[in-house]
Amino acid sequence: MIMDDDEFELICSLDAYPDAAGPQLSVSEETFSIIKRQVLHHQFRSELRLHRQEKTLKKYVARQSDGESMHQIAKSVGFSLCMMARLLLDAKYGWSKTTISNLFKEAMKEESELETDTPNRRGLSDEEYARVIREIRECINQDEIGSPLADRIRHNMGVEHEYLLLETLRNRQLVFESEDMLREKGLSKTPDVRLLLPIGVKDPRTGQLHVVNWIDSKAMFGDRHTHETENASQLQGYVNRYGPGMVIYWFGHVAQLSSDNDILITDAFPLEISLPGAFNPLASVTKLEEGTKVKLQPAKIQTDFDDEWIPVSTCF
Repeated sequence: MIMDDDEFELICSLDAYPDAAGPQLSVSEETFSIIKRQVLHHQFRSELRLHRQEKTLKKYVARQSDGESMHQIAKSVGFSLCMMARLLLDAKYGWSKTTISNLFKEAMKEESELETDTPNRRGLSDEEYARVIREIRECINQDEIGSPLADRIRHNMGVEHEYLLLETLRNRQLVFESEDMLREKGLSKTPDVRLLLPIGVKDPRTGQLHVVNWIDSKAMFGDRHTHETENASQLQGYVNRYGPGMVIYWFGHVAQLSSDNDILITDAFPLEISLPGAFNPLASVTKLEEGTKVKLQPAKIQTDFDDEWIPVSTCF
């Protein structure tokens, strides 16, 4: 879905997905939430330097020492809860990023695990350590933007859409190397897919034919800030190494993103592609006629979690 600038600005101005009486949007509630999270994430990152100023941090530390929680302080200034927690722990105790990250991991454990394990209290009293863990946990549970749980959700969405891309390529019988295969060869800064046989894709807006040597999957919305400040240089690096390619913003993008002519921007894998010599890899595939009945077999799915609390699903 390609969105015009006016609708994007409207979404940025809304606090919640509108009901039937509100303005009508062309995006789903899921895409709306993704756009809002990206916009807030950009906002918090740009405001970080203001909250890191020495005078400001001293005020935050004093408020926390007087009994106000890290969650309450962050809410009062409209800042990310987990970012505020990290700033306060650094300013108050002088802990390193590694130490603070370990504390976040401890806060994500079940309370029963903390009781059985002997925690490293890092010089704090039992009462003060318990307060730090309690307040970090409170920030994690209520921060939809900057918490480790939010990071894992974004990571899992990325993995899911990379898998969708790979399955699409396999179903189209295209020959490719995945990012893992490229890394095994010792290559760095690799796209999600490198096509061993380039494809031709027409830009639906201009009709221009683009040669695609690689594809990068982005499980996000392509707004101007995200594309131009975070992704454009990465994609240009792929062009320099592998030639022209394509980026897929699975949740859509704003119209007329500035881009090198060697990078095709789309929101889905194209239905129509052309191959060198007009080769059709699907010519030998039997096509189902309309009305054909397909019998689905039930499957049992079990979901477990690894050591990093990333869900791993197995189909039996």
